[in-house]
Amino acid sequence: MESDEYISPAIVDRARDSRSRCRARPQWNILAAVLATAIAACAGEPREDILPADTPLDGWSRAAELSDAVSLDWMAEISDEAIVALVSEALTANFDLARQRLLLEESRQSVVIAGADGWPSLSASLGTSRRGTESDLAGSEIFGTDYDLGANANWEIDLWGELSAAARAARLDYEASLASFEAARRDLVADTVILTYEAIAARQLLDLFEQRLVSLQATYDIVNGNYRRGLTDALDVYLAQNSLEQQRETVAEQRQNVLESTANLQLLLGRYPSGDMVLPATTPFVQSAVPAGLPSELLVRRQDIVAEWLGLLAADARVAVAQKNRFPRLTLTAAGGTSSVSLGDIIDTDTTSWSLTSSLTQPIFQAGRLRGAQRQAEARAEAQEQQYLAQVHRAFADVENAISRSASLNQRYAALLKAESNARTAEKLSLEQYQRGLISFTTVLESQRRAFDTGTSLVRVRNQLVQNRVALYQALGGNFVLDQ
Repeated sequence: MESDEYISPAIVDRARDSRSRCRARPQWNILAAVLATAIAACAGEPREDILPADTPLDGWSRAAELSDAVSLDWMAEISDEAIVALVSEALTANFDLARQRLLLEESRQSVVIAGADGWPSLSASLGTSRRGTESDLAGSEIFGTDYDLGANANWEIDLWGELSAAARAARLDYEASLASFEAARRDLVADTVILTYEAIAARQLLDLFEQRLVSLQATYDIVNGNYRRGLTDALDVYLAQNSLEQQRETVAEQRQNVLESTANLQLLLGRYPSGDMVLPATTPFVQSAVPAGLPSELLVRRQDIVAEWLGLLAADARVAVAQKNRFPRLTLTAAGGTSSVSLGDIIDTDTTSWSLTSSLTQPIFQAGRLRGAQRQAEARAEAQEQQYLAQVHRAFADVENAISRSASLNQRYAALLKAESNARTAEKLSLEQYQRGLISFTTVLESQRRAFDTGTSLVRVRNQLVQNRVALYQALGGNFVLDQ
């Protein structure tokens, strides 16, 4: 399932160094043809040289070996049919995405409206008038009724290209909205997968906490039985009961976490957030290297970056509009019509009047309004450029952090596997030695705590590994394929 419209890198059609050539100078003796040629020459793709000189574009600083192309179907590696079904549901039913889809349609209609300004406008009118007198002596007297049928046409000639520049700005705004919509779709897919695994991990932790509760209950029963037979002190009973009650509190808290994490996922799916839904039982485990591509490819793969770039081009087009609004305007107006004393004869009348006028207007004194609008547009364009650069650097940071986090999580997971095995063995041995009177009960509690902590950390790190893999694909601008 893909969006009906997709903003491809080919749409990004102008380079930054050509922006100055697209801005007309307030020299009124420049021919319109020359201006049109300059405007048409403003084409290209995003330039890498607008980035700081120290930006590494030929490889990631924290994983230079990850240079293969980014996968177009990253979900195939980490998801199953149940996850695919949830993602499809989110893309169909998510309220925020539906809202953005409607805003995209609004932006599309802005293109139609802006493009209409370059065409002539035509209107027709039908009017009636009645003539008469009113006096105290003669009363009311009506001399006659006239009917008028007319047509009017008005066309502002796009002499300097300000109308086409405005239409281009609207088109770029729409394309930016389209890219933002695609970015939102990709984010929704990633968020759905992440929240699903968060809910699964919350339930896995709840199972682990409940198992520990059962274990602590069994330990308490042993200690309490030994106390009743006079084999242990009351302190051990209190310690065992304290651990048992603390674990009950932990289980109650985790049950609430399960409800909230599930409800968060349901909100994303457009469902009522009841906190009750069927989820997969386990999370996938992947440790393979991620093909990260090159940093320079991120400029066209990340749709949020593409949206910012198109927004920059739209802001620059509005600078051109503001400049050209200071030039003369040429308007052609045509009008024609007929009149008759009878509505039925108004079409058949032999008398038709018409007029054709043209006007050339030049702003002379606007109290700085036009110059202020131009400088305002220039400031907005420069601000948009800074926003674009900030977005690019955030994208680079997202990838670099996800790559380094992946290596760190793999190391933690390997260490936790060994620690869990050792902790489980120590827990079993400590209870056996306590029953033989070889160690104190505090040692048993400590070994149980360590076994529980390592088991809990193992579940959490495993979930973090999957979530970080999704976050890395998301940061790289990876796409997804849903066969429906």
